[in-house]
Amino acid sequence: MKVSPFQSKLLSLLLILLLATPTAYAIDAVASLGKLSGEIEVLRKIGVRQESRKIPGRTGLILNDRDIVTTGRRAKATIIFRDGSEIRLFQKTRFVIEKSEESKTGTRRFFHHFKLTLGSFWGKFTKGRQRTMIKTPTATIGIKGTNVAFVERNGKLDISLSAGLISIENEDEKILLQPGQRVQGMTREGNIQEKVGNLPYRVLIKPDNTHIQLPKAGQEKEMFFTLQIIENKTQKNIYRSGAVYLSLELDKIVFDEYVSLNQRGYARIRAKIKPFQKADYKNGQVQIFAVMDGEEFMDVGAGQTVLTYDIPKTMSRTIRINVDSGEVTQ
Repeated sequence: MKVSPFQSKLLSLLLILLLATPTAYAIDAVASLGKLSGEIEVLRKIGVRQESRKIPGRTGLILNDRDIVTTGRRAKATIIFRDGSEIRLFQKTRFVIEKSEESKTGTRRFFHHFKLTLGSFWGKFTKGRQRTMIKTPTATIGIKGTNVAFVERNGKLDISLSAGLISIENEDEKILLQPGQRVQGMTREGNIQEKVGNLPYRVLIKPDNTHIQLPKAGQEKEMFFTLQIIENKTQKNIYRSGAVYLSLELDKIVFDEYVSLNQRGYARIRAKIKPFQKADYKNGQVQIFAVMDGEEFMDVGAGQTVLTYDIPKTMSRTIRINVDSGEVTQ
């Protein structure tokens, strides 16, 4: 059959569209799921028609831009991003990764755009490596480096800031929230500042020894920590039980899967120290965060401690300091 010039052009156009479509809808992997419990689901748009597909959550599942992560009743999920930022979703939450992209400049930095449609989470955002914007039905929050918790339910927003600075903006006002402060019952309209108060409690995490004695290849060592809730004003222990989530970037320090405070608000916990690989040696420090693992603990700030370790003299290191941001890379 003879093909007319018009048909030939039409076929060429269709071929170009077919070849271009996968590229147009190609989405980079931006994060992965970490520690999970309960029913977790990822809603993802697939194909040319961008039809929604439900994917059961599992540890290690790669997440893309525009993925929606939901948690069921009594469910929790950790999301780990490329820059080291970490989000811990609590129960009955709907969280949208709208966009997570790497800076096109010479410095390795990321720009995150998230949406908390409903529910709650705690987030640790790495200083000097990212800038994050979080939208909720109530407000828009700007984040640089901090750890902070959110609850968005029934048209009201609560925020607890343990460290760093964040900006909060609704339709009538914009404020800066300071570390150790919280906002309660904020609405889409109205004054924000009058709803700001101090966090009454925080988690205290204290190691028996802040210096890690690294084991040799094929061996393991142990470290012990004390966890408790204290009142910020009096520094006294508070009797309050609950699960604790521990966050650290190094996988050679391993805690028990489930950690919780007893009725006296106290726990004694153990960590196994595994031999370091070459890539594990960074700046000689490991930062550990301890967070009450649930939205019912919005009045309790996160705690943190820093462990040190010796870097072998045989390892050569190149340290680069960004003169603009002060970021240190190796």
